[in-house]
Amino acid sequence: MNASVLKAEATKLRSLTSTWTFLTIAAVVSLLFSVFAVDHPTYTEEPGISDAMAGPGLGQLLLTLLAARSATQEFRTGTIWASYLAVPSWPRLLTGKAAVAALLAALAGAVLVAGSFVVALLVSSEADFTPSTVLEWRQILALPLACATCAVLGVAVGVLLRSGGATITVLLMWTLAGEPAMSSLVQWLLGVDIGAWLPFVALSDFVGQPGPPFPGGPYAAALYVFALSAALLLLAIKVQGRREP
Repeated sequence: MNASVLKAEATKLRSLTSTWTFLTIAAVVSLLFSVFAVDHPTYTEEPGISDAMAGPGLGQLLLTLLAARSATQEFRTGTIWASYLAVPSWPRLLTGKAAVAALLAALAGAVLVAGSFVVALLVSSEADFTPSTVLEWRQILALPLACATCAVLGVAVGVLLRSGGATITVLLMWTLAGEPAMSSLVQWLLGVDIGAWLPFVALSDFVGQPGPPFPGGPYAAALYVFALSAALLLLAIKVQGRREP
């Protein structure tokens, strides 16, 4: 992977209509959800940072879908083959694609965090949204890193499945239904709680969202999910190499 690969991937991602569509949807949904969460605080009478960050947490899922879509759309339109002719190495090409998607997701995550603070102050100007604890700082600073990690995972799934509809369905079903169902099923069958080890649940612990704590702590959870995402990307590269040597 070199600068020319990253530049080419960034140009392609910027030129896709779906990129701006997903970013717009992510921004609108994230800000609206933050407005609702701040207006109806969950745990206290006064809204706090956890309420303001509810929107960007949802936006994280949409950025995952954006990264996956950036991969599947190239297979659908055939532009991936032109890219492969220019960079005849699946590891370099797909690693560059994942790196650019991760950078975009991190930047978008940072913008969503800033935007959520603005709308939170507009909705509840009397509330205190100044971070004062390690948890509150982590809720703010960890989200762009979580978005970047999810983007790598999204690209990996997109390369493995190559179908936009199938990829989005799998990611949504796994996030919204698959993880809760698997946790409950294993708990019922084996009496073992694996909830904290499921990737999106572990990532929730890293960004300070409610859920079972990861056994090694939030920073270990971040490393764990990043390792899973990187391993899945390596698998996707290997599978694609076998499909089209």
